[in-house]
Amino acid sequence: MSFVIPGESLAVEEEVLPVNGAYADQYGYVRSMLVGKAILDRYKKTLHVKPLVRRDLTLKQGSIVEGLITGLSEEVAFVKIYSAENNKVNAVGLLHVSQVSSDYVHDIYDYVRIGDIVKAKTLNSSAPYLLTIREPSTGVILAHCSSCGSVLYLHSAGYLVCRNCGRQEKRKVAVGYLYVLR
Repeated sequence: MSFVIPGESLAVEEEVLPVNGAYADQYGYVRSMLVGKAILDRYKKTLHVKPLVRRDLTLKQGSIVEGLITGLSEEVAFVKIYSAENNKVNAVGLLHVSQVSSDYVHDIYDYVRIGDIVKAKTLNSSAPYLLTIREPSTGVILAHCSSCGSVLYLHSAGYLVCRNCGRQEKRKVAVGYLYVLR
């Protein structure tokens, strides 16, 4: 299509679906979210805006990030970082067993598991990002039961418990864990 600026009307919702870089306002107009080139896919009936300038967000050392544990080995947890200080990010982080606790860690599986959402701190400023959850404000902020998959609730004694099957599990829980038993 053509060069567009943020807020510029491009079409109406009945004609196309807005995707990357476009949105539908309250009146049904599809508008640009950024400066770039509007691209219409007539076959799929979608409209997206290709950014004029592509700037990937690089994380600074010491940034607080949130991510999903996607893989686990004896010494490293792989983290898909999706948020950094309230900004959307798409990055990969590595959490080494030495960065889980100040004490000796025998098994990383006692601290984090696949599917856990963690809040961590970056130790470097280039990908892959090295992460730590040693601080009290960092650690697991949401976990699911290994047995039934239900959300785990934080017990006042410090362990996580499943309301569905009663299973108790151990994690390195961050201050501000999302579900607490009352």
